[in-house]
Formats: sequence, C-alpha cells, structure tokens
Amino acid sequence: MGEISQDALANLCARIAEQRLPRWEELPDLELYMDQVLSLMERYLGSCPGFDRKGLTASMVNNYVKLGVMPPPVKKKYTRVHLAHLIMICVLKASLPIDLIKNLIQQSIKERDERAVYDEFCGEFETSARETANAAKTDLGTPKIYHAALRAQAEQALARELYEEMFRERVDQ
Repeated sequence: MGEISQDALANLCARIAEQRLPRWEELPDLELYMDQVLSLMERYLGSCPGFDRKGLTASMVNNYVKLGVMPPPVKKKYTRVHLAHLIMICVLKASLPIDLIKNLIQQSIKERDERAVYDEFCGEFETSARETANAAKTDLGTPKIYHAALRAQAEQALARELYEEMFRERVDQ
C-alpha cells in the first residue's frame, strides 16, 4: 500500500486543523436570492476537506425546505437563519441522515436560540477538526486511510447512538 509522506500528512493535517466556519455575526444580515446563497455556501464550505465537491444546488435547498429541515424563504429571499441552517445541514449530511439532522436542529433550537445553537455548532466543528488533525499526526505507523475511515465509522455510530439516547429520554419524560 502506498504511503503518504510526513510533509504531505502535515500539510493535510494543517488544512483540516485550520477549518473555520463563519460565526452568526459574520453571516450577511440581509435578504439574499438563491444564487447568492449558493455562492456564499461555496465560499464558506468549498475549501473544507470532505465537503461534497458537487456543491449545493437550488433543488437541494428546496428539498430541505419541503422536508422541514430548514424554514421556508420569505418571498424567495433567504436570511442569516437560512444560511446557518444550510451550513449545519451541509456539514452534517456527510455522516447523518437528513431526518436525524432535522430533528437534531429542531430540538436544539427549542432549547436555545438559533444564534447560540449555530455558534456552538461552529465551535464544535472547529474543535473536532483540530482533534482529528492532531490524532492523525500522532497515529504514526497506522495505515492512515483505514484508520481515518474506521475512526469516522466509530464516530458516526456514536453520534447515532447519542441521538437515539437523547430522543429516547425525551419520549420517556
């Protein structure tokens, strides 16, 4: 199996560790049309390792609205709230099914305001990226692709179990 050089691994880890999402206050505080939303999403997420290179399409956004994963636009215009929802959806959909994402976001904003939920999400994203990059740098001798894929699978399983437990507790109350 091919090996990745230490320099290439260090560069990849640095790129992952430096990932940052715009905070609530950095999102535009004005109404946007779909093409502007799509352009911003590409700018916000396009350089993130793992972001779907096909990007986000208008039909995907419309489907998220139809499924109730995000609020509908007002007169075909989108706001900061919509951008925050879309960023969370785009990041989470790589590892969680859309119905779980919908319930997770809805439950979170029942307990706290959208700004707090979104900013906390951004912080968790960045912490996770740094932790993943640091772990990859220290896991010398392990075939990196297998290790990263298996770690991702384990983390995904943990996320689903945590979700199930969280909603099981809410139903039992």
